[in-house]
Amino acid sequence: MSDIIRIENLSKIYINKKADLDVLAVDNISFNVKEGEIFGFLGPNGAGKTTTVRMLACLLKPTLGNAFVDSMSILEEQDSIRKIIGFLTENHGNYESLSVKKNLYFFAKIYDIQNVDERITNILTQFELLDRIDSLAGALSKGLKQRLALARTLIHEPKVIFLDEPTAGLDPLAAVKVRELILSLKSKKRTIFINSHNLEEVQKVCDRVAIIDQGRIKRIGTANEISKNLWEFQVLEIKLKNLSDPIVSALSKFEFVKEVFPVDGNIRLHLKDPESYTPEIIEKIVQLGGKILEVKPIEHSLEDIYVKLMSDTQANKVEGRK
Repeated sequence: MSDIIRIENLSKIYINKKADLDVLAVDNISFNVKEGEIFGFLGPNGAGKTTTVRMLACLLKPTLGNAFVDSMSILEEQDSIRKIIGFLTENHGNYESLSVKKNLYFFAKIYDIQNVDERITNILTQFELLDRIDSLAGALSKGLKQRLALARTLIHEPKVIFLDEPTAGLDPLAAVKVRELILSLKSKKRTIFINSHNLEEVQKVCDRVAIIDQGRIKRIGTANEISKNLWEFQVLEIKLKNLSDPIVSALSKFEFVKEVFPVDGNIRLHLKDPESYTPEIIEKIVQLGGKILEVKPIEHSLEDIYVKLMSDTQANKVEGRK
């Protein structure tokens, strides 16, 4: 897949003249987002997530650096970029005194969409809102308001979609519905860039993630790729019908196995490269009469990764003050 977003040494400094203080919100970041992927952008409050997205959406001008959306520069082709992107802010932005239809009609006219009534009917059907077409936006539940906001964001069929905390404040069922809608967009080859604090949500829907803190990118990749760079070993779990001491002893003697843990009739191995050494481990177990029921790697969750990165950052701060 080709890159549809390319960020090159992007920085943003906010100048507070009253306090005589400059705040470096985004600090020389560079990364790419592939066309058709769902990309998660994670970090604590004040990390630079929203500032980055607002620059990509041509709502903020960068202090330094550049970025390209569908090969167009955010410094020179803002109007063209705005035509091909959709941006859902954390505050849904619906006009609550207008009906669902009039909300969509207003935004459709901004983008000079032809066959507006047909387009509105189609997108309300997709978002299961057609029966609410004449309802006031302000009378909708939080979940339905968010669906309306997504429909508004997509009314012009953008190639790139920026979503800032798309399920914030929603009950679990409404959040699941919004996630399903996001995943349905991927099948239509849309590129989706999600800012979120919800690590479980991001792990469920995103192909890759970037983790940002204090304006800098700390890690980028799939959860598995980041995990391999953070921990010395990976965990392989093998479920056996007849775990025995000779099996545990034999596996402990392998040079590539760091530790062996029998757990409830299963065995967990800590090793650096499970993919390379799993066949050799299985062969040894079979030679010793072991009956294998299941072999699976135990991957670190995105929450594990995030907590470790943030903990390492905090530890480095404390060390720097000594």
